[in-house]
Amino acid sequence: MRSRELADLAGVTVRTLRHYHQIGLLPEPPRSSNGYRRYTAVHLVRLLRIRHLAELGVSLADVPAMLDDESTDTSATILERVEAGIDSQIERLKAQRDLVRALRVEGRSPDIPADVHGDLTRLHDVARLPPDATRLDLDVATLMGHLPGSDVRARREELVAVGEHAQSTEFLDALRCLAEMPPDATGERRQRIADELRTHVRAIRSGASCSLPARAAPLIGQLLEQYLNAAQLDTLVRIAR
Repeated sequence: MRSRELADLAGVTVRTLRHYHQIGLLPEPPRSSNGYRRYTAVHLVRLLRIRHLAELGVSLADVPAMLDDESTDTSATILERVEAGIDSQIERLKAQRDLVRALRVEGRSPDIPADVHGDLTRLHDVARLPPDATRLDLDVATLMGHLPGSDVRARREELVAVGEHAQSTEFLDALRCLAEMPPDATGERRQRIADELRTHVRAIRSGASCSLPARAAPLIGQLLEQYLNAAQLDTLVRIAR
């Protein structure tokens, strides 16, 4: 039989068949006088066994040992490793299912870490910030929640601290003034808002247990430049002084 027929009988693609030849899983038969390889039932049986082991979860690297090593200990060791991997996958899938279910039932935004979403939503409900400010905070939360090396727990602590300061009318008023500040705001107005927010911002930052990943600062800076005007950016600089 030719390669196409062999692949069809084994339920694999010709590309898969060629890959198995390349990595040495399936010996290549010699070519006949017309240049075509001629496969036999022996090749089909081995290919079927390879496919079955792969479907069990055995890695291709372990397949030769399963097929060619007659030791039952070797097979048992490999199958034990496969079983452990399946158990791990099941746990991950259960956690994924529970998260998807919670997102669906509670109507939470799926692209923002669950531990952050609720606190962020409550904060914006209280502060009544404009839409652009809300989108900025959601983008930052998404960035910080999914960026490798980020500590979601620290971000949540920071939001909790913000929520505590949100009980201050002065803080909320200053926060809304910053969010609604026009690009032509005077230097005096920028400084006043910066002075009103500085103490609160420092207290909030001191409450976060972990610092941001090194790569986060320039990325957050890009988001700020995208959403904020020159006067707002200048006010943030003044707050940091």
